[in-house]
Amino acid sequence: MKKALIAMVAVVAFAGSAFAAAQENYEYKGGSFGKVAFPHKAHMKLGCAKCHEGAPKKVEINKDVAHNQLCVKCHKAEAKGPQGCKDCHKK
Repeated sequence: MKKALIAMVAVVAFAGSAFAAAQENYEYKGGSFGKVAFPHKAHMKLGCAKCHEGAPKKVEINKDVAHNQLCVKCHKAEAKGPQGCKDCHKK
């Protein structure tokens, strides 16, 4: 029983790290302002719960979420990271 539990913990730990590593960077369509690169790996140090309420799950990013709920709101609150349009949007 103990070996099975240890094996299960190892599988879950490996799967979680493999999932996170596979999701290092994203690129979003930024409309007429240009694409927005999101360095997921750089943000992981904040902890998953900062963006993913609870367990890591996919976050649907759209203009409202990026500007008013997550990205810009957090960058302004922390006084870190890009905050202007051209800081994120690249043509």
